[in-house]
Amino acid sequence: MLLRGWLACVICTLLAVNARGQRWDYGPWAGGTGYFGDLNLHTSLRFFGPAAGFYLRYNLDERLSFRLSGGRGHIWGDDAFSPDYIHRVRNLRFFSPITEGTLQAEFNFLPYYNTSNSSHTDPHFFSPYLFSGFSVFHFNPMVHYGGEKVRLQPLGTEGQGYSQYPELKRYKRTTTAFVVGGGFKWRVNRRIGMFAEAGIRKSSTDYLDDVSGVYADPVVLFFEGGPMVAYLADPSEDVVGEPIGKPGMMRGDASKNDDYLLVAIGVSFTIRPYRCPYRQ
Repeated sequence: MLLRGWLACVICTLLAVNARGQRWDYGPWAGGTGYFGDLNLHTSLRFFGPAAGFYLRYNLDERLSFRLSGGRGHIWGDDAFSPDYIHRVRNLRFFSPITEGTLQAEFNFLPYYNTSNSSHTDPHFFSPYLFSGFSVFHFNPMVHYGGEKVRLQPLGTEGQGYSQYPELKRYKRTTTAFVVGGGFKWRVNRRIGMFAEAGIRKSSTDYLDDVSGVYADPVVLFFEGGPMVAYLADPSEDVVGEPIGKPGMMRGDASKNDDYLLVAIGVSFTIRPYRCPYRQ
């Protein structure tokens, strides 16, 4: 009995040491996502949609943390709100869900007090921080047409997937982004904290909005894809009475990829270190 108790205490002690060294916290976050791309060349903050998710953070020490986060948001854009007349005439629009998973490193400017353990540094209950990392996300640009949601990627609105344009492939809806941003975190008590942050996602695609290159031949789109495809590729007739897109005419700016911004407020719950029942 004594040996069993001694072994249990040793195991508990090892687990406790390991838990104290890990310093995990987790929690939900909520906020919004903003779109920047061919339908928002002036970086207007108008095009924001809701977002929410969950994260798990590993605090290496009081300066450096690593965070795994997952969430879902909504982005949108509409030429009708553009200050440029030519874009209002272009009359393109879209909306898309964004589902992302992000791995990032955080650097605290102050030695942030993230556990109930003592520290060799002078801890603070708050700190501004910077973060950087990578994201894998899925998007699916759509529009409303005839009272229904229509997915744009399968339509090939710029000629993607049609035999007349063999060099154009349909873009992938799952891709990556480089993440960079900053925020502020603070302690409510020993177990609960909060943070507020904003981070830009520099994506590796120019098709968040289904707009990138030049207008395809409307005759090809009409006879190969149907009248809906021809219309959604160039809905300018609703503004000026007839389509303005000519084959090869600039439809979007292919020289720059699209981005989106994530702004969030979150709550953190610190995982309490394991305590051995044999320890007083």
